[in-house]
Amino acid sequence: MTTPEHRNDPIWEQALDWLFRLQERPRDAALQAAFNTWLRANPRHAEAWNRATGTWQAMGAVPPVHGDQWQAGTRMVTMSQRRRMRPLAAVLALAACLALWLAADRFWTAGDHHTATGETRQVTLADGSRVTLDSDTTLDVAYDPGQRAVRLLSGQAFFEVTPDAHRPFTVEAAGIAVTVVGTAFDVGLTDQTVQVAVQQGKVQVGAATLLSPGEAVRIDRGTGHAERHGIGTADIAAWRSGQLVVDGVSVGEAVDRLRRYHRGLILLNDSDLAARKVTGVYDLTDPASALAAILRPHGGTVTQITPYLLILSRG
Repeated sequence: MTTPEHRNDPIWEQALDWLFRLQERPRDAALQAAFNTWLRANPRHAEAWNRATGTWQAMGAVPPVHGDQWQAGTRMVTMSQRRRMRPLAAVLALAACLALWLAADRFWTAGDHHTATGETRQVTLADGSRVTLDSDTTLDVAYDPGQRAVRLLSGQAFFEVTPDAHRPFTVEAAGIAVTVVGTAFDVGLTDQTVQVAVQQGKVQVGAATLLSPGEAVRIDRGTGHAERHGIGTADIAAWRSGQLVVDGVSVGEAVDRLRRYHRGLILLNDSDLAARKVTGVYDLTDPASALAAILRPHGGTVTQITPYLLILSRG
């Protein structure tokens, strides 16, 4: 079964994408060769492939094409040794897979505060500080007499912190510490980055970056590289008004943000398209249209397989 820790995992989503495409075009030798290259490129690819095929088998579906090809990540078989699914059957089985994925999301309750897909909510903490949680966001709170600490586990949140000179307020996101005494700021977490933007007051990000109002920093989670930039204070946490505002971010990062607003899967298995840059304002209430607008300047398209499955590619 698809478990919550696989949500927003790009390798898991690539495996599902390969599964669908191989079912749809089982006789395509070029596609098979590309799949083999992907599978061998990283041990995590084989693990994700085994999870994807195992999910289908657990549902009692027709065995997927190449389902035994990489059991334990080692043994190869020919296409003719396996039963092939027709494209319609592949779509139906993948739809069932999505149903399991959605069920896992519905019962995902880790953290002190959590919002569902499409939900935003404001919570008031014990000291009077207010936190507005973006869609699909999870937050842990740990207060004690000497400190006020919260941990952003996923998603994005806007903090309005009650001043307390004796107890600094710290937000931890993917190992990055954001420390304040009293201020208003936004922290966002994606698979690729941690982003902090300040609306009021001053914010210390890590050990080296001090931000003032109208300043933001984007930190690459893989390399630790920090990119500081200016931002209009009206654009900070624009998601509270149903808008996604991006300026020079990668398509992949913009897609990551939109995933939290789509109750299903968004598959992007094109590294070149994902690396393209995008700037604009997009409607979070209609993720499919927002995705289409983001991809259009780069020759990309959105293909809707089911109401829950969107595949992004170049036309």
